[in-house]
Amino acid sequence: MGTRTYSREAYEGARRSFTEEGKSGTARGEQHVRETGKLNPLVDPAEFGVVRESRIRLEPRTGGGFEVSVGTPSSLEYRLDTTGSMGDNVERAIKALPQTCELTSALLPERDPFYCASIFGDVVDRFVLCRGQFEVLADRMVNQLTLMHPEAQGGDGPEDPHYGLFGAAYLTNAYLHRIGLRSFDFTITDATAHDRLSPDQLERIFGSSVFEKARENGHEIDPKDLPTNQELVADVLHRAHAFVLLVGTDARKYWTLLYSKERVAILPTIEYVPHVMAVITGLTEGTLDLLSAVDFLTGVNLQKSDARQLVDSVAHIPIGGQCALPNFGRMPKKGDVFMEKTDLWPVNPEDLPTGSAGEESPAKPDGSGGLL
Repeated sequence: MGTRTYSREAYEGARRSFTEEGKSGTARGEQHVRETGKLNPLVDPAEFGVVRESRIRLEPRTGGGFEVSVGTPSSLEYRLDTTGSMGDNVERAIKALPQTCELTSALLPERDPFYCASIFGDVVDRFVLCRGQFEVLADRMVNQLTLMHPEAQGGDGPEDPHYGLFGAAYLTNAYLHRIGLRSFDFTITDATAHDRLSPDQLERIFGSSVFEKARENGHEIDPKDLPTNQELVADVLHRAHAFVLLVGTDARKYWTLLYSKERVAILPTIEYVPHVMAVITGLTEGTLDLLSAVDFLTGVNLQKSDARQLVDSVAHIPIGGQCALPNFGRMPKKGDVFMEKTDLWPVNPEDLPTGSAGEESPAKPDGSGGLL
């Protein structure tokens, strides 16, 4: 699965390849829809097996077994409102990708950050949700963002991010979850959500096999008794350090009732989304505290007053939430050895039998959601 990680050089090359000056950043995705009537498979929630995967990257090891090539994958999914006044959020996400990856990865030392970008609209839209794959490489992330199809319709009323949350809760398979740790999940919006899921909409978005796929992934979902938004958020929180980043305060009461006050942050402007996601990650993982968070932000060229304002906006979150989980200190590191790719934990190299290196499996979607 390789050892490559995010690089600014790969980002710049991909942006030149996948976008064109004077055209929409999502022109490729829009063209694909015009030609086929469908989303590109890479961002279609119903494609690539429906379940989004974030697996630990392992390479065959001389003598047998498999070696961790980078570190424990840290999975981060973020879904962007693209309705009404937030219709240009994909453009912003493409431009902000270096900050999103570089700021967060700096706070996850010896880890392997995986990112999954999603956008959501409203059930009256042609496409309610675009959901990419978990990726580690800049060129693949830029590729997926430019294949999105934001419709930018409607005003700032109730929207439908809860279909994206359904995917996060029941249609995600992350190594981090298997070892008892939590991923990160961010919803970026300025509006409330509609109250209930619809089985018909779930099948329209994720395909007719959505409930079968959820069952295969370990979640029995009754289409006649779908989770309420409260139950849905509770299930997301069971697997992820999940937060809502609000641009403005109009929807604060709504999201606070669903997530609690400690998981809702108010942003002065959407431009600070990468900074706030990074600081929340660092505070949760224990690589930042409230004092060092200000220094971290000023170190990436924010004015001290702005840095303090952003840190104040997240000072109420569950600081150290990841550190408190039982297996936090046991995460596999680069060079650790697994006997089989499906094993949960590495073994002592001395316990491995001698022999030839393992063989690569046939080409298929890799653990980050891209293609080998």
